[in-house]
Amino acid sequence: MTLGRDEYLAEHVRDSLIHDPRVNEQDVLVRIKERRVFLGGNVSTRELREAISVVARELLPDYEIVNETTLVPAVEPEDEERVQ
Repeated sequence: MTLGRDEYLAEHVRDSLIHDPRVNEQDVLVRIKERRVFLGGNVSTRELREAISVVARELLPDYEIVNETTLVPAVEPEDEERVQ
């Protein structure tokens, strides 16, 4: 199976999001269709959500960026979990 142009670009964006120090995120879903970049998944901060859009926009400036990521703040556990 060979990747089409959109799939190749989506993999390029995904790889860039993993390695860019502003993001360093492996779980962002990237889909490209008709010159639109759809970004999905859960993120822990608004800053990270914005950084994902910025990186995608830098990589594909002629594409519309649709950031559909969901803000899910990381919560510290209230009690320590004991390991036996």
